[in-house]
Amino acid sequence: MFRVHLEWRLQPMVLCTEGGEQRMNLSTGQTQRGVGTIARSSVPRRGRLTGIVVLVIGIIVLFAAGVYGYIESRRVEPVIIAARDIPYGRQISPDDLSVIEMPYYRPEPLRGFTDPGEVVGKYAARTMRANDLLNATMISDIPPDTPVYPNGRQLLPNMVPVPFSLENVGPINDSDLLNVGFIADDPVLCDRARADVQFGVVLPPPPPLVVTDSSPGYACRLMSAVEILFIDGSVAYLHLTPAQSLTLRALQARGVQFWAERYGAASNPLLYMERLDASQVVLPELTRPVSETIRVEPQRLPSYAPPIGASSPPESPNTDSD
Repeated sequence: MFRVHLEWRLQPMVLCTEGGEQRMNLSTGQTQRGVGTIARSSVPRRGRLTGIVVLVIGIIVLFAAGVYGYIESRRVEPVIIAARDIPYGRQISPDDLSVIEMPYYRPEPLRGFTDPGEVVGKYAARTMRANDLLNATMISDIPPDTPVYPNGRQLLPNMVPVPFSLENVGPINDSDLLNVGFIADDPVLCDRARADVQFGVVLPPPPPLVVTDSSPGYACRLMSAVEILFIDGSVAYLHLTPAQSLTLRALQARGVQFWAERYGAASNPLLYMERLDASQVVLPELTRPVSETIRVEPQRLPSYAPPIGASSPPESPNTDSD
């Protein structure tokens, strides 16, 4: 037979009471009072005090941050703007500038200049309007190398300004375009079929002009959508190539009567050298909408440009057709 021996070891249990510490021996049931005491309420009171201090400090920090943010949001600095229109190419003077205050914290494109000394004496790199905020892209240390008109338009290289009377044109501004034509009775002066040759070909001289009473007069649109550089009173300075300018002078020598009409800046160039006399007028041209009657100048990109004076071009040039 097996004998089972069980042994229980009972450890003393510690009881904490308000008066101190007591030990109870579970095997004997006797208790022993300890000498140490613990203040039951000291730990909770210390935790509450720490929480109040942290809360107060947080409120102070938040209040200080709000005050600082408000002060910074109200911070401003002077910024340079144009006091009046400044044309392209003009040397900037103190009278051209004004100062306004803007928030210190603002987007980078609105930084601009804060000291007029950074701008005075420089040159306008583009036309500026009154109240424009000046920045580094709008000024230049050196004057422009092309002629500039008071409205800021510049004469491009190899182009010429040609004065043209606006006496019979009516209200117009320099952002508009001009269609330029003339009235004559010599059909040779506006013969598109004869003049529509490859670039650089020189036409033979026309036959002598013979004017008779039966010679019909006609109107010819010579050029369309001509750019205006500047308007001075009743005279517009047209932005033309030397060849266009010379053509106008040659027609002046023939004594033709020039005319012009205002044309929208977004309009398509009409057919050059389009001639019409009164006997050619037909009713459909007067009654159909503009989309059916407008004739736009085709953009020609010649692949061969013979030198001036060449007798004839090669046999197989590749040119665009109307």
